[in-house]
Amino acid sequence: MGPSEWAEVDVLIRDLGAAVAAATYVRGSISKATADQAIREASEAVNRTISDPRSRQLLGVARDAIQTAQDVIMALDEEVARSHCLTQRSLDLRGRALDLVEQARKAGREHP
Repeated sequence: MGPSEWAEVDVLIRDLGAAVAAATYVRGSISKATADQAIREASEAVNRTISDPRSRQLLGVARDAIQTAQDVIMALDEEVARSHCLTQRSLDLRGRALDLVEQARKAGREHP
């Protein structure tokens, strides 16, 4: 398998890492337990993508689980939500950067 097959899994892992980092700042034992549960579910979904990185279904489930974890964290703690907005912008830009790199690679293969 080439690097391009793993690009989406790489993005999921980075998004999950951002959610995990944000969850460490959630305050309150009930809120923390809820955030931890959402992170666990997202982690399990991302782990399943590693066994089949080409599966659109597994990638979609993992993306949804990460989004749910991010939404839970933001709902539990407004301060974390504000910092998450900055993190999300960074992730959006990284995603666009990955797209551009992939386009450049394809163009390079088409025009030796």
